[in-house]
Amino acid sequence: MAFIERVSPAHLVQALALLAALAGVATWSSLLLTSAESRTPDVAPQRMAERSDSPALQWFSNQPAPVQIKVSGVMAGAHGAVAILSLNEGPPRSFLVGERVAQGVRLVAIEAQAVVIERGSEQTRLALAQLPDSVSLPVLTRPR
Repeated sequence: MAFIERVSPAHLVQALALLAALAGVATWSSLLLTSAESRTPDVAPQRMAERSDSPALQWFSNQPAPVQIKVSGVMAGAHGAVAILSLNEGPPRSFLVGERVAQGVRLVAIEAQAVVIERGSEQTRLALAQLPDSVSLPVLTRPR
C-alpha cells in the first residue's frame, strides 16, 4: 500500500506513455526487420517484351521511345526554323532543330516540306501533312 500512495498521477501517465512507446518500437521492429516473401509474379521474358509500351519500362530503358509523330507544319521563326509536331495523337507542340522530341528521339533537321528525326542512330524523313484540295463552294448570289 505504501508504494501505491507514493505514485503520483503524472508519474503514472509518464509510465503508460513509456510502455506505449516500447510496444510501438517492438511491433514496428518485428514488422520491418523480418524478411517478407516477394509478391511480384514471375514474368517470362517474352511477356516483358510485349509490355514494352509501359511508361515505367521506357523510363528506365535505353531504347528509343515508341512514339508516333505527325508533322502538322513548319515555319521560320526568330530563332530559326520551327517544326509543329503532334506526338501520339496529342496536341501540336513546337520544336527547334536539335531538340529532344521524346526519349531517344531528336529533331535533326527542318526542311520546307519535311522534318528529319533521329531515333537512336537511324534517321527518318517525315513529310509534311498535305491539306486536301479545297472544296468548291456554291454561288450564293442570284444571277442577273
